[in-house]
Amino acid sequence: MAERPDGLPVDQPARDRIAADLGATLFVEAGAGTGKTSALVERIVSLVVSGVPVEHLAAITFTDRAATELRDRVRRRLEDLAGGDGPEAAVAATALVDLDGAALCTLHAFAQRILVEHPIEAGLPPAVEVMDEVASLVDFDERWAGVVDELLGDPHHAFTVLVAFELGISLDQLRRLAHRFDDNWDLVDARLGPTAEPTPVDAALLLAELREVVDLRDHCTADADTMLDRLDNVERFADALEATADDPLSVVRLLRDDAAKAVTNSPSRTGNKKHWAGAMPVDDVRERLREVGDHVRGEVQRLVDQVLDRLVEVLGRGTVAAADRRRRLGQLGFHDLLVLARRVLTDPTHGRTVRAALAEHYRHLLLDEFQDTDPLQVELAALIADPDTDTDDWRQLRPRPGALFFVGDPKQSIYGFRRADMAVYLDARASFGGDAVHLEQNFRTTGSILDWVNAVFDRLVDHVPRAQPEYAPLVAARPDGSVGPSVALLGADDAEKRGADEVRATSAASVAAAVTTALAEKWTVLKEVVGDDGRRAMAWMPCEPRDIAILVRGRTPVHALTDTLAAAGVPHRVEAGADPLAADEVRDLLTVLRAVDDPTDELALADALRTPLFGCGDDDLFEFASAGGRWNHQDPGAGSLPPDHPVVAGMAWIADLHTRRPWESAAGLVEHLVRDRRAMELALCSPRPRDAWRRIRTFLDTARAFGQTRGGDLRSFLAWCRLHSADEVKVEEVVPPETDDNAVRILTMHAAKGLEFPICVLADLGGQRKGGGLQVHFPDEGGIAVHLTKDLANSRHRRHADRLLEAEHLERLRILYVAATRARDHLVLALHRSTPKDKPDHRVKVSNAEILASASRDLDLHEELEPHVLPLPVLTPPDTTPLPDQPAWQAELDEAHRHGARRATVAATSLVPDHAGPDPAPDAAARRWHGEAGRHGPAIGRAVHRALEVVDLAGDGRAPAREAAVSEDVDAEAVAARVAAALAAPSVRAAAAAPHWRELYVAVPVGDVLVEGYIDLAWRSVVDGVDGVTILDYKTDAFAGDADLDAKVAGYRHQGAAYALALRQATGLPVHDVVFCFLGGPDGTGAVERTITDLAAAQAEVEELLAAQE
Repeated sequence: MAERPDGLPVDQPARDRIAADLGATLFVEAGAGTGKTSALVERIVSLVVSGVPVEHLAAITFTDRAATELRDRVRRRLEDLAGGDGPEAAVAATALVDLDGAALCTLHAFAQRILVEHPIEAGLPPAVEVMDEVASLVDFDERWAGVVDELLGDPHHAFTVLVAFELGISLDQLRRLAHRFDDNWDLVDARLGPTAEPTPVDAALLLAELREVVDLRDHCTADADTMLDRLDNVERFADALEATADDPLSVVRLLRDDAAKAVTNSPSRTGNKKHWAGAMPVDDVRERLREVGDHVRGEVQRLVDQVLDRLVEVLGRGTVAAADRRRRLGQLGFHDLLVLARRVLTDPTHGRTVRAALAEHYRHLLLDEFQDTDPLQVELAALIADPDTDTDDWRQLRPRPGALFFVGDPKQSIYGFRRADMAVYLDARASFGGDAVHLEQNFRTTGSILDWVNAVFDRLVDHVPRAQPEYAPLVAARPDGSVGPSVALLGADDAEKRGADEVRATSAASVAAAVTTALAEKWTVLKEVVGDDGRRAMAWMPCEPRDIAILVRGRTPVHALTDTLAAAGVPHRVEAGADPLAADEVRDLLTVLRAVDDPTDELALADALRTPLFGCGDDDLFEFASAGGRWNHQDPGAGSLPPDHPVVAGMAWIADLHTRRPWESAAGLVEHLVRDRRAMELALCSPRPRDAWRRIRTFLDTARAFGQTRGGDLRSFLAWCRLHSADEVKVEEVVPPETDDNAVRILTMHAAKGLEFPICVLADLGGQRKGGGLQVHFPDEGGIAVHLTKDLANSRHRRHADRLLEAEHLERLRILYVAATRARDHLVLALHRSTPKDKPDHRVKVSNAEILASASRDLDLHEELEPHVLPLPVLTPPDTTPLPDQPAWQAELDEAHRHGARRATVAATSLVPDHAGPDPAPDAAARRWHGEAGRHGPAIGRAVHRALEVVDLAGDGRAPAREAAVSEDVDAEAVAARVAAALAAPSVRAAAAAPHWRELYVAVPVGDVLVEGYIDLAWRSVVDGVDGVTILDYKTDAFAGDADLDAKVAGYRHQGAAYALALRQATGLPVHDVVFCFLGGPDGTGAVERTITDLAAAQAEVEELLAAQE
């Protein structure tokens, strides 16, 4: 470990410059574990303390998780400063207020800010929606259906498509290609050009060449020779070609057939020289055969080039048109945000103005994880930081001093599939970096691990211009643990030739054994512990399952790992980005939904009944079939079986859910299935209930998102799920942190980026490279390079194939570096591998295990471990509260139910008994006026109240009455008559002459209950020399006479008393009276006023009622 005499990090001058040199553009290269986030936080806080308002900062990170962490850490630093006595306290306090609105966000969120601030310049509609993952997939599916219709239905594309099918190009491959274009549509748009239809093979020319070669057999002096056999095969091929020469598609089919191998296979060892000693030596025959073979291969490759280029143009133009349509509709994908933001800044009309506005707004831009971001990021940042320079090349921009701050690590650039480009990183460092600032002191990993990492990767990482900078070693700051090897290699010498599955199984077994060894031998890890005095300190403690992480490159080895860990009794948790649609729990749900959707799908029905959701065994199914049952839940038969028979009951449930399809959404049906069939409860029977719950929730969320986007029925949703179950673009499940889950974590190396683990195990390093799949590349010189399979790649890809392989190799080295530097205290590597029969033709095809084993072979910095599965230590159970006795528990539960049922808020109107409400009018005429049982009665009441809310109490009220009647579509004269009657009432006239309030909202606590309501009219009044208030409540009920009226007043007694109670408590003034002004008399005119007798007693009654509800 390197230390300074003062105990500070060896790179402290660089850290000081980050926090202090605020007027300079800095390019910080921060190695793994060097505290780059802390440095970024210090830069932000220093800018704020220096007087830069936080709203003038933009800190752009790679993921939402990183953005949240950055915001939280900045908040904590500002809170510490705001709580102090220094001069920066007031500035920090102000910044805290504005922090939530500051641009501490991902690149896509920042681009969205630009577009929201300048929508007109971006050509966007007023309302813009950013589509989530499911919405984007649904949008693509709908568009792809149109693309397929165009490809198959447009006569102009007929020959291209038919030749493509003959060459082995499938619609599924084209779909994946279109998906890749979606993620790069700006590059596609810039490189599209016109292409011509493919031209047919000149069969006549080829046939003539074949016949010439066949005629060479006359020069053979023997009757038997391998070249003669070969030429016989060539003749048969020529005959087949002649028979199909008039059909261009048949010609292509023949050239791709195995029969063509007679021409295309190498003839280097064919024929005996002694038999060809005349005028035509066998070497010349071989050469002529080679030339014809080259012609056949060339024709096939020409067709591949022409067809692929033509399809690239068709798919590309559709992709660009779809992007423009999304812009016009305001329904944007994540990549749309970046491209449109860049276009706004470079627009010849609005660009300079927008850049100037953004430069004023965002005076300092800080870019985190710069090595992994989209190249558009640096262009956006540079254009904002230099609003005055017009150029097509961002490298020529000259940002204001201090406007840009970059943080990155070229050794950790691992997102090439997301457009991360090392050349862009290096260009930015050269253009803006000047003298780059380097952070090299690692605070995460122990010294012994870093010694191994530095030694191995210094050997592996070479400097490659514009592709890979030189390796920069890390400096350790932490000592080693007390128990367990710092670096352990598993299978370092295990290179026996075998199949991939066997290598994977051996590696998984070795990893499981290593995990049990670490747990049984109690390897120590550094943890924070709380002492008896409550103080926190770091101490070396025995490891637990939660301290161990197993990292893999992809999902392939996960199944073998989970099996071996389960067999060893090791609790584990899969976070390797598994496809939730492929999980057993979700597949069971999909099976049942297919049976629900289609009564004729007998297989789906039988499969559904056999799932744990129904629990029918084969004996149950046999018994049902033997009783004459039919596999149709709409007509099951088997009437001799009881209704509670498992199959009969299951079919009845499925049939019932089937009847809900017409009016239930897909998400609603999924929710019914999960709830009614106890899917969550059944997950408790699985080895990992938490994982099952998470996948079921993800599936539910997917169904809801699908419904919100497309609003489709169950059949559409099932079709969509089937499509994406077989698609490389899948809905990823979100794996939330579960700190209480004491389990070994299994996750991908990419997912582990930014994380750290006390014990880190790198598994399945002996797996072979998966090559030959879809690749799309955009060369600097233009055009689009496409690789579908080994035999289906265009010329642009072939020209760049070696460079692409080399870039892939360099990135996989960086992935291994990232994985190794996740370890804090112990690093374990599983190096089991298989030695290939032939030496790989490129180093990218050498396994990760072989690379690491070779690089560490002569190092004395690790231990070679040969673990065995050991019994796991018994974990100390957590402290728990003893269970109460059953009666006490039941009493507490009953009290909780009673308390939960209590109303926390009581409206005054709810205190009116049901029988005290409006009565139906005795006849149709009255119902038109009062009509509480019909439409007009309540509407008239609403209209009267609305008019009395705004009417001049001293006027006649006709104009407001008519307006209110029109709004409710009721008789204007009826409303006007009632309003006039109210205005003529003595109490209302008294209120008009005094300070008064209408529609007065009151809410006060009475005990533990909040009483609230709206008082129609209240005014200041003096009674017996006491200043107080009087309350009036309008009532539009119909009443038949005094007795009926008295009954209604009694029913409204507690409502009025509640108003009085609330107003008295809220104002401190006594309430003299509560007046009910009835406007629904038998003659339809005039107002009748009644008051509450013994108001004090009525208020006491209300208090008792409310207390009873507590």
